[in-house]
Amino acid sequence: MAINFIFVLIGGAAGASLRYLFYLSIPKIGVFPISTLVVNILGSFFFGFIFNLSSYRSDNWIHYLLLAGIAGAFTTFSTFSFETVQMFREDEYMFAIFNIILNNVVCIASIFLGMKLAESF
Repeated sequence: MAINFIFVLIGGAAGASLRYLFYLSIPKIGVFPISTLVVNILGSFFFGFIFNLSSYRSDNWIHYLLLAGIAGAFTTFSTFSFETVQMFREDEYMFAIFNIILNNVVCIASIFLGMKLAESF
């Protein structure tokens, strides 16, 4: 139990740091938070790929480090939610709805894509 916590802690620090680097590197397009979308797509793909790959071949520590830790801290659903609410509050309804659709549909598709790719390993 304690070792799993350490794996989540280490992975979480790495994932949060990566997330911040993406935030710094990818500017918004107008009011649209493109870095959040990119992180959610990549994080969803990563989660699907690692989950499918590791569920066949590895110990649970990989799930704690990579999935709960890195992917959990890297993906930014709470940020996505906040930014969407802010767009609604600023009367940017089309961007808010576009943000909801892209972050949900594309990220779910990325989970499937990651799982499919992992099946080929």
